[in-house]
Amino acid sequence: MPKSLLNPSRAFRAKAVALIFGILFALAISFLVYSQHGNIAENLTNSTENLTKWTEIYQITLESYLKQDTALNENIDFIAIDLAALEFANDYDKKAIAAWIGREYVPVIDANMDGLRAKDLFDEKGMYIPDGVFLSINEVVETDCEIIIKGMKYRGARAANWFETKWQLNNGIWQFAETIMTMIS
Repeated sequence: MPKSLLNPSRAFRAKAVALIFGILFALAISFLVYSQHGNIAENLTNSTENLTKWTEIYQITLESYLKQDTALNENIDFIAIDLAALEFANDYDKKAIAAWIGREYVPVIDANMDGLRAKDLFDEKGMYIPDGVFLSINEVVETDCEIIIKGMKYRGARAANWFETKWQLNNGIWQFAETIMTMIS
C-alpha cells in the first residue's frame, strides 16, 4: 500500500478539519435559528398575555377620534400619539396600540406637542402640523360601571376637536358606548 494513503497530507487534514468545522458550524446556526424562532413565538405569546383591557379601549377610542371630522386626516403622513398620556396602559399595551393604528392608517410617532416641535414636525408660525395629526388622551375617569375618556385630535389652531368617549360595563365586558365631539376650533 502506498505510504501516502497511510499518512494523509497536511492539505488533506486541513480540508477534513475545515469540513468538520463547517458541519458543526451549520448545526450550531440551525440550533440557534430554531431556538430563536421558539423565543419569538414565546415573546409574542407573553406580549399578548401582558396586554390589558386598556389596549382595546384606547385603540377604539383613538380610532373614534380619527373617524370624526375626517377632513383633518387628509394628506397625513403620520399620526402622533402621546403614549405617555395613556396612564392606565402598560408598555405592551402602548406598543400594541401604536402598531395597530400604524397598520390601519399611517405610521405612528410617539410624541407630544413638544416632541413634534423638537422634530420640526410642527409649524410654529402657522400653529399647525402640516404632515400629520396629533391624538391625545387628557383625562380618564373609571367607575365600577363606566369609563369616561376625554381627548383631542389636533391638526392646527383652527383645526382641532375635543372629544368625550364613554364605555360601559355590560355583563363583565367593557363596551364602547359613544364618542361625542365636545368642542371644535
